[in-house]
Amino acid sequence: MKCYCGKIAYINLSDGKVEAKEIPEEYLVNFLGGSGLAARLIFDLVDPTVDPLSPENALVFMTGPLTGTIMPTGARMTVAAKSPLTRGWGEAHAGGFWGTELKRAGYDGIVVTGRSEKPVYIYIHDGEVEIRDASKLWGLDTYEADIELKKLIGENVRCAIIGPAGENLVSIAGVFFDVRPDGPRVAGRCGMGAVMGSKNLKAIAVKGSGKVEVENLPSLREYLKRILPSIMSFPTTQLYSTYGTTAEVGPMYTYGDLPIKNFSMGTWDEVRNLEGEEVAKRIVKGHRACFNCPIGCWRYVDCEVDGEKVVGRAIEYESIGALGSLLLISDPAKVAKLHQLCNKLGVDAISTGVVVAWFIEAYEKGLISNERLGGIRPKWGDHKLVEELIMKIAKREGIGELLARGVREASKEVKGSESFAMHSKGLEIPMHDPRAFKGMGLQYATSNRGADHLYGLVFRIEQGERVTDLGIHERVWRFDVDGKGRIVAIMQDWHDVIESLGICKFLMITPGHVASVYSLATGRKATAKDLHQRGTAIFNLKRLFNLACGMSGEDDKLPERLLKEPLSDGGAAGQVVELDRMLKEYYEYRGWNPDGYPKRETLERLGLMKCLEESKFEAYKRLLERIK
Repeated sequence: MKCYCGKIAYINLSDGKVEAKEIPEEYLVNFLGGSGLAARLIFDLVDPTVDPLSPENALVFMTGPLTGTIMPTGARMTVAAKSPLTRGWGEAHAGGFWGTELKRAGYDGIVVTGRSEKPVYIYIHDGEVEIRDASKLWGLDTYEADIELKKLIGENVRCAIIGPAGENLVSIAGVFFDVRPDGPRVAGRCGMGAVMGSKNLKAIAVKGSGKVEVENLPSLREYLKRILPSIMSFPTTQLYSTYGTTAEVGPMYTYGDLPIKNFSMGTWDEVRNLEGEEVAKRIVKGHRACFNCPIGCWRYVDCEVDGEKVVGRAIEYESIGALGSLLLISDPAKVAKLHQLCNKLGVDAISTGVVVAWFIEAYEKGLISNERLGGIRPKWGDHKLVEELIMKIAKREGIGELLARGVREASKEVKGSESFAMHSKGLEIPMHDPRAFKGMGLQYATSNRGADHLYGLVFRIEQGERVTDLGIHERVWRFDVDGKGRIVAIMQDWHDVIESLGICKFLMITPGHVASVYSLATGRKATAKDLHQRGTAIFNLKRLFNLACGMSGEDDKLPERLLKEPLSDGGAAGQVVELDRMLKEYYEYRGWNPDGYPKRETLERLGLMKCLEESKFEAYKRLLERIK
């Protein structure tokens, strides 16, 4: 099919073997690309019982069929592996230019296995794959490594890099793309940077001169020309174009959605300093866009904090929440400095903010003694404290060794702190409080990679959007509980489609239009219903991987704070998440048993029983015995 290069580079760092393999057409048809194809490959290659940081784990970089095409926002790609943070399915995503460059270099994806004896980087250029020595890059932050790589290869190369946190196997380390000049695009979630570091792999540099072809270019160009005005006129698109995702800070605060002081406060007067217009006025110097993106939500900053220049990627909604309101830090320049430090050292800003907030609260409650802190005195609103903790996390130094494990594992060691350790399945909760949007609570609890705001974006439906192409015709009130199980499942499956195709969720485009674009680009006709069914199969395949890893329905849960502690004020005052009621409906709609295991008839309908039955791994054979 057009849109695909049709091959993947398999790289074993233990023996240095490199092999280009064709992708079975069945995989392209049923699992599309991106996240879906990565899931199918990991299902084939990775024993669910392996240690995520062992050489046997596979690290997969995968583009989608629309990545690198003329489709607006066709820049997305997926990084996936068994997660060292959740010990189950792990994936993270990034935009920018790296995915397009990989396809221009002749590959849809890369599968890295094994472990090099010494630090290396991979260089891919026009079909050629080289494994090169990275000893002089090891220990450099992501910005420094990007500079040195471009000295070695050339300024026009695109790089995926880990920082010291990834090298030190920090469970919340990410992978950073297109680092300079305006700050990186980040695949931050689930510890993919630690998996990369465990293989002694510092970077993957790509450069290509090929073209990404589509099946029917004239018709696709005409179709996109016709629908683009409606896409760009959507109110959210206009806001993102003007202020980036910081545009959402004010409205989400009004809803009671923006977390404050580790999800314990409903109002905070200083939030006005972090709203989009104020941030733009004080620190933003311009904007950029990912490959072929008409929205241009990307912002960059140039400011000074504590006598130091902060130049690069601007703070966005998630980093404003995680490093700002969650920690009671209201100066956007200080938040930008913390964000840049996370990006340089290679840690996920969301997870970092959540684990630091937990740490401050645990200390405040007397659960962590001064003797353990090496002179640190935690308090809210102290950006210098957070800066020091980020550095300790990246180095696994002192108290940073505890925090580097992520909030779930850290809270297990601190008795009495688990009720306010904000995670689901081990992944730290993003900056949307589900007491404000009940469906988001169900989405967090059931998403395959753990607490995940991007797989569903259900709060948009709870704000009044409808998706008639997928059968969501009704208006949905955010505090309602009944009916949320169906809506969450539908939206999760559709977002598995989006991440598999390689386009951005900020593109306000109907499923019907997505199906038409996919059909014109690949030459394989599909309706929105067809694509959605593939998304359902992809979601269930990831669920099977998690179950084989040892998870169960018992892991579909939320922190006690969200279930039992209503806020006293703000837009979500008096609310908690009634998870059990929604979970029962969700399992029934999905065709799962009450214990959270898919029914045999569901897997047969989705074509997944064959995957289980043909697997070589004992964990799947044991799972088959549980499927009824």
